[in-house]
Amino acid sequence: MELHAGIRRQLGTIMVEEGFLTPKQLEEAIAEQHRSSKPLGQVLVELGLASAGAVANALAEQHGGLLKTEFGISAGLHPVEAPPPPALTPDEPQLRTVATPAELQQHRLAGELDALRDQCVALRRGVALLESELERLRDSV
Repeated sequence: MELHAGIRRQLGTIMVEEGFLTPKQLEEAIAEQHRSSKPLGQVLVELGLASAGAVANALAEQHGGLLKTEFGISAGLHPVEAPPPPALTPDEPQLRTVATPAELQQHRLAGELDALRDQCVALRRGVALLESELERLRDSV
C-alpha cells in the first residue's frame, strides 16, 4: 500500500505496523544499521529480530506485489486486487493472468516456510554452541 504515487512506506514502518517488530526493536535495528551500513532487512535478520520470510513479505508489501529478494519470494502482506480481465470475443484465446491470488498466497507461504527452515538451522547452530560451551564448562570444573 502506497501513501502517494511514488512514495513508499519505509520497511521499518511496515514491520512495526504489521506486528513483526516493536518500536523499540526497530530503534535497535536502525542504530545497528547506522553502525554497520547494512540494509535494514539484513540487520533485522542478523539480529534475530525478524525472520527472512517476514522481511521478504514486508519488502514485497513495500514494493506493491510479488518480489524476489535475498530473503525469498513474496507476494506481500495484503493481497492486491487484480483488475477484472477484459471481456474476450469467442474467437480470442483465453489469456492467463501473471499470477492468480492462490499462486500469490502459495509464494507467500513458501517464503514463510523458507524462513522457518532458516530459523530451525539457526536454532540448531545455537543449541550446538550452547552444548559445546556446556561441555567446556564441565571439563573445566
